[in-house]
Amino acid sequence: MKIGLVGLPGSGKTTCFGILSGRAPADTHHGATLASVPLPDPRLDRIFETESPRKLVYADVTFIDFDALHKGEAKKGELALHRIAGDADAFALVVQAFGDLDHLGNALDPASDLETLMLEMALSDLSIVSRALERLSTAPKSERVPQEIELLERCRAHLDEGRALRDLSLSPEALKQLSGFAPLTLKPLLVVLNVGDDDLEGASAAGAAALAQEAGLRCITLCAALEHEIAELSPEDRQEFLADYHLDAPARERFVRAAFEMLNLVTFYTVNDREARAWHVAKGALAPQAAGKVHSDMQAGFIRAEVVPFPAVDERGSIHAAKAAGYQRVEGKEYEVRDGDILQIRFSH
Repeated sequence: MKIGLVGLPGSGKTTCFGILSGRAPADTHHGATLASVPLPDPRLDRIFETESPRKLVYADVTFIDFDALHKGEAKKGELALHRIAGDADAFALVVQAFGDLDHLGNALDPASDLETLMLEMALSDLSIVSRALERLSTAPKSERVPQEIELLERCRAHLDEGRALRDLSLSPEALKQLSGFAPLTLKPLLVVLNVGDDDLEGASAAGAAALAQEAGLRCITLCAALEHEIAELSPEDRQEFLADYHLDAPARERFVRAAFEMLNLVTFYTVNDREARAWHVAKGALAPQAAGKVHSDMQAGFIRAEVVPFPAVDERGSIHAAKAAGYQRVEGKEYEVRDGDILQIRFSH
């Protein structure tokens, strides 16, 4: 799972990146900063405890910190983040909702800033689509594909109104055709309202929250400055600090939880003598697709999946005990993997 952070100057985007990535080693790629961090998983911890494999492997998430986006930048051509948009599964739009003034010294207006971010992404897609249509218009007739031109014209008209392509009704075939352009506005968006420590409920960002809701976007509120302090504390002091501010979990946990819901992901597990490992797959994915996450050979030669639900292992104390109590199921190629499934894939070599 890869999530790109986008924001205007002064939004606190890079502070958010630091909170989410922790002390993970960072790398640069096309001007963006990337860091991969393992996701804490109490269920995997419990499986490790009951099965005692040699190694524990958490699923990870990669956070991408893009350079600050400036209003009007898209009119100069595609945004820089377009260059690695294909690497991101989703974007988080970080909006400043703390203080009284923005980075330009103007009165703070979180709703306007969010609108700017969404519009810039739409204009960047418009630039990409318009250039593609120009190329097609000058191509030899034998190379012009009427269906592609019609699709791009439809997209251009939609984007020209400042609207996102995710709001356009597109067939699976159309989505496949557009994937080569890596449209920013087809990616899922999570709105992050970065508030002050005196406004943890986000009253100052009510307008931006309403705009996000109107656009059908998920929204979370956090205080990056406060979360930075929390991240520096010991685990014991951290819990006390969270309780003092009536926070149910640190920002990273709340962020990842929202991202999972936005991306419709579920977690399944594999375990053997060597390792216990967590994997992510799209909700509704079939068993062979999950097998393919582990290894392409498993998907190609898939025979069946032996499934034990995590709650049974937690209750019975081991996978073996859960199987003995009748909790194991044998599922075929049409089985939809459920969150918390422990899978043993049988496949032909």
